[in-house]
Amino acid sequence: MAEDLLSQGEIDALMAGLASEQTEQGPSEAEASEDAPVALAKHEKKIKRYDFKRPDRFSKDQLRMIEMMHESFARHFGAALSTTIRTIAEVKILSVKQATYAEYVTTVPNPSAINVFSVDPLKGNCILEFTPSIVFTIIDRILGGPGNPMAKERELTDIEQVIVGKVAIKALDSLHDVWNRVVVLNPEIKAKETNIQFVQLVAPNEMTLVIRFEITVKEQKGEMSICLPYLVLEPVIPKLSTHSWFTTGGNTADTKTKDNLKARLKHTMVPMSVKVGKSILSTRELIDLKVGDVIKLGTTVQDDLEIFVENRCVFGGRPGVAHHKKAVMITQVHESSLFE
Repeated sequence: MAEDLLSQGEIDALMAGLASEQTEQGPSEAEASEDAPVALAKHEKKIKRYDFKRPDRFSKDQLRMIEMMHESFARHFGAALSTTIRTIAEVKILSVKQATYAEYVTTVPNPSAINVFSVDPLKGNCILEFTPSIVFTIIDRILGGPGNPMAKERELTDIEQVIVGKVAIKALDSLHDVWNRVVVLNPEIKAKETNIQFVQLVAPNEMTLVIRFEITVKEQKGEMSICLPYLVLEPVIPKLSTHSWFTTGGNTADTKTKDNLKARLKHTMVPMSVKVGKSILSTRELIDLKVGDVIKLGTTVQDDLEIFVENRCVFGGRPGVAHHKKAVMITQVHESSLFE
């Protein structure tokens, strides 16, 4: 029996081996229960709050894509507005946010210049809104005034709504241009209102995309907003990503844009001149010229004439008559001059 007893050294070695085994396998039950709150706390950091009453419908990548598009819209519309009111107008984007339609309605001042517009071929309507602080400045400039704001805000008259409607059309034209790379939209104004409470695009709890801009005309500043319901944009949501924008050649003009450019170039007027020849005369010979004198040029009837476009020799040709008028027939093209 004595031989079966363990010495104190063997007992210590056994306990040490048991402790090391527990360390490799994990903490004991008691230790695990003590560390449970810490583990739970670490796990809680991964939990993300989600509001089922206000679900996010657009990803961060999609919001960034939309922001990029409407930064371009702000530049285009700013240039168009400057031309319309004959003074410098600056338009810059303030924010791109998701909000329920009810939340958007509460942010629109009353009265405002509200334009409800369709975006065919997408189904549904959207809102383009101008705040009173800037809309009366724009109206005053268009009517020939200095651009002074109204001392007291009021509802727009019928004539003023027509004027603002023309400005809204220019904004929608710019909107068409920037969205053209994603989907060919044909925005069209369907209704005009001054009270947002009379406009019911979608249910109050439906999500919308709200894009806000700041408009500056001289010293006067105001805001403009565009409200795009999610239900309207839903068919094109997959295209709203910066990755697809660049990988699919979003910066390349589509066929319709190229056709429009070609059509405009066809009607562009450029100055053209034909050099029949040249001759060197002294000052005395020039002074002695009189009616009936003949000046000998340095070209012959077999030589092609030089035809210039914007002071650059682009064509060669022969003189002649067409429909009882002097004309020149192009016989050659100097291709090297076209690409200089």
